[in-house]
Amino acid sequence: MVTSAVSTENKAGSESQNYTEYAGDYGSIIQSRLLELEKNRFAERFFDYDHLLWADNPSEIANRLGWIHLPKQMLAAANGIDDFSESIRKKGFTDVVVLGMGGSSLSSEVFRNIFTLRDGFLRLTLLDTTDPDFILKTRESIDLSRILFVVSSKSGSTVETVSLMKYFYGELARKTASPGEHFICITDPGSKLIQTADEHGFARVFINDPNVGGRFSALSYFGLVPASLAGINIRRILESASSVLLELENAVGGKCHESPSFRLGTFLGVMAEQGRDKMGFVFSEKLFPFGCWVEQLIAESTGKNGTGILPLLDEEVPDCPRPGDDRAYILLSLREDGTVDTAASRIRNSKIPFVKIVVDSPDQIAAELFRFEFAVALAGSIMGINPFDQPDVESAKAFARSFLGLYRETGELEPEEPDFSRNGLAFSSNRNIESPEQLKDIISSKKKGYVSIQAYVDPAEENSKELLSLRAQIESISPVPVTLGFGPRFLHSTGQLHKGDSGEGFFIQIVSDNENDLPIPDDVGSAESAFSFQVLKTAQATGDFRSLDETGRGIARIRIPSDIPQGVRKIARIFA
Repeated sequence: MVTSAVSTENKAGSESQNYTEYAGDYGSIIQSRLLELEKNRFAERFFDYDHLLWADNPSEIANRLGWIHLPKQMLAAANGIDDFSESIRKKGFTDVVVLGMGGSSLSSEVFRNIFTLRDGFLRLTLLDTTDPDFILKTRESIDLSRILFVVSSKSGSTVETVSLMKYFYGELARKTASPGEHFICITDPGSKLIQTADEHGFARVFINDPNVGGRFSALSYFGLVPASLAGINIRRILESASSVLLELENAVGGKCHESPSFRLGTFLGVMAEQGRDKMGFVFSEKLFPFGCWVEQLIAESTGKNGTGILPLLDEEVPDCPRPGDDRAYILLSLREDGTVDTAASRIRNSKIPFVKIVVDSPDQIAAELFRFEFAVALAGSIMGINPFDQPDVESAKAFARSFLGLYRETGELEPEEPDFSRNGLAFSSNRNIESPEQLKDIISSKKKGYVSIQAYVDPAEENSKELLSLRAQIESISPVPVTLGFGPRFLHSTGQLHKGDSGEGFFIQIVSDNENDLPIPDDVGSAESAFSFQVLKTAQATGDFRSLDETGRGIARIRIPSDIPQGVRKIARIFA
């Protein structure tokens, strides 16, 4: 049965023509859940910031719900943001580079790649890696004299963001007497960044609402300031999201089952409860950049307490749906996109539950940002978890900090002795793997869960293509889904799910050597440096290895030379 937001009759107002839900055998469960939400006054309590919707303890809930009213609240700040952007253009800046990490920064990529950019505004780039080769290529490709850096960190202490800030400030200090004029920051009240910005003459400090968590901050200063600098109409963003906020407000005292957003959240929660916790995504090509953002939102919000929803990107229509009774699908489509329609037909014919959401133009994607934020929050309530915390993210960070502390004291990281080497590749694992063939056997015989490729390498396009080919090669021999993420980006998103879910993942960590290295200044403007980006990258990879091992996950590390495409192709041959 294919249903609209109401049932089969399309009576959900204007939203019904944009929302299709095929629940299969789970329709009665979804309807029952929606009735429970209405009975328990979920909509009213949501707007009252009632933490009891998620947990008895208000910690990291009561102070994480500020995003609810952002579509309306930020309209009051829109003129000021745009005025600032205009002043930056008048100063001759041509590019803006966001130095950030995790959910608070990924919305920049969504806006840059989906919205129509206007001529005469700044070119927008997100830099969220600690790989020194990629950082150096970025440095060499830009004219520092015309760059504005946006330092984006809620806490003001995110190690990747702060390290990048220190490095680029030092580079600018060699070229100008006033490097601070090339920096602004977006952060929370009381952040260390505020003092740094004041001491070093940053051009502007934007203080964000501290009650907005990073992955729920797309419609706050974190997302809107870079968007405005790039010439994106932020009023249109907020008005688009406001349409979903109005939909939710209309559900107060009314019928939750008439709201596509309530239905989407219920679908996510029920599918996870029923064991369909692998959520495949199919996108219209223009909307594909939405994937990285929604991946981190879902994975970090739901992957905890032994449960979680694993987002699967790059689902290709010819191979869709993939086999397995643990899957469901979400399709995000531009209207009249035949490719997505074909995928919907294939999925329905296979009797796999799915939701299809249609937008009339790419500019409406902001509505889906807000819809998915709400849906994931609702799904967390159904799943019995707090979607606003990230209890397992800290473990990898703690291990990395300890390794960096050791490096400061001794001048070297803990020695890495591989278990064995083959064809220029060095292998280590916590599963007593003694040969590449044994690693292949483990992957090919895996009956449930998933395989995750964790690539601590230069995220250049050519390397990404090789890693996608490796992913496809592993999928060809594996009965379980295979995901791919670049480190350290994934540590702030899917990294939570990797350590907090049911523990059925197996991890292939790929760490490359680097042709170059770059020192990280000890402080902003300092000439002293205790360690480099190569050391930081290695410490982060090793820290994540230790964290996964500590939580009982199976992991194999493969260290490759600096020729990344060749190294990845060698790995792919293992699984041929």
